[in-house]
Amino acid sequence: MRLGLLTRIILIVAMAFFAIQLLALAFYFGAGEGGRTLGEAPPSLPRQIASLALLVDEVPADLRPALLEAFSENGRIATIIPALPDNLDPTKGIGRIERSIRTALALRGAQGRQVLVRLDGPTEDGRGDMLSVYVGLAEGGYVWLDIQDRVTVRLLGVPIGFFAGLFGVLVALAALVAVAREMRPITRLAREVDRVGENIAPVTIAERGAPELRKLIRAVNAMQERIAALVRNRTLTLGAISHDLRTYLTRLRLRVEMLPDSRHRAGAIADVEAMQSLVEDTLDFAQESFAPTEPPSADVAAALRRYSAEQNDARLVLDLPDGPAWVAMGDKALGRVIANLVGNALRYGERAFARIDASGSPVVLVIEDEGPGIPAEERERVFEPFHRLESSRNRDSGGTGLGLTIVRRLVERHGGSVELDTSWRGGLAVRVRLPRAEPAG
Repeated sequence: MRLGLLTRIILIVAMAFFAIQLLALAFYFGAGEGGRTLGEAPPSLPRQIASLALLVDEVPADLRPALLEAFSENGRIATIIPALPDNLDPTKGIGRIERSIRTALALRGAQGRQVLVRLDGPTEDGRGDMLSVYVGLAEGGYVWLDIQDRVTVRLLGVPIGFFAGLFGVLVALAALVAVAREMRPITRLAREVDRVGENIAPVTIAERGAPELRKLIRAVNAMQERIAALVRNRTLTLGAISHDLRTYLTRLRLRVEMLPDSRHRAGAIADVEAMQSLVEDTLDFAQESFAPTEPPSADVAAALRRYSAEQNDARLVLDLPDGPAWVAMGDKALGRVIANLVGNALRYGERAFARIDASGSPVVLVIEDEGPGIPAEERERVFEPFHRLESSRNRDSGGTGLGLTIVRRLVERHGGSVELDTSWRGGLAVRVRLPRAEPAG
């Protein structure tokens, strides 16, 4: 049985805390000789040293060796010396421990005793530091204790706290990696859903991860199929309607052509042509989502030259680079984008200007005109299907309202973008950014 996503995350966090606690316990209790001393703090050591000094003062000289031998255990060595070592600097001591011993002596009625504590360095096993403690006696001389410091415990010469922190960081990193691994299917799902938004055609997403994620991915795949089926049905319906309308429009056009020349005859012919254009654009709009796959690249400069030669319209002015400008779009889709944009520019302006900036990536195609332009607040709405600005840009019929919609869908499907701006010539400037591609073939 597969564990759910929530259960997996809870287990990962719990195991991380358990591992940290386990490591801490392992270092705390340890093994062997070190296990009995690891982590032992010496809060009673100052009292023991004070008591030892007072006992040495009280017992006869012949009993002192036995007393010192009884104290010399568990990392401590005690002896009596007549004077302090010559190389001992009284000004450099461990003040915290010295004050604790003096306080313990004062509580036992032995004020004013000289106490010195020095750090001699790490022990031979590397588990701590050696301390030298000197306590003055009442009749002269000093009790010298060579004590192993159990507070600063070391492993391989390094304080044990460093290893605890290091292991904690390693465990935390391992937990993060495990969580990231469990969240990877969610990231992949988000990326695949973005692809679904760019292309109506179904994109099969592999079912991976926890059961909840697999169920969600399965639902997304089924939703894609249903959406694709709806769009296909719409396309078939529009295609059938378009075919029937073409037949009736052709008959109507023939009958209108047989009418005598008049103002009404010319108007009827214009209406029939507008209806034919609307039918063709509507069918193209419905079918462009399921257009057949084309070669992955095309030369936009060559496509513009080819379009200019076919139209043979002197109002189209080209400013193109000498070499090719390859973009990640097929010839058919690229030709449709150019035809729609240049057609709009020539419809609403006296001339159309086309230029290409192929110096970087993406490649930028700019189509400008000298018409009235589009108000800034309407530039996003003109990409909506059947939206027209007849009040500001209509000279003849204003088009069908699908040209820019088709352009944006084609461009965005190929990873590009379309931007409307004001041209320095006074009209509209359309900037189409398309990803650069390698030459076809």
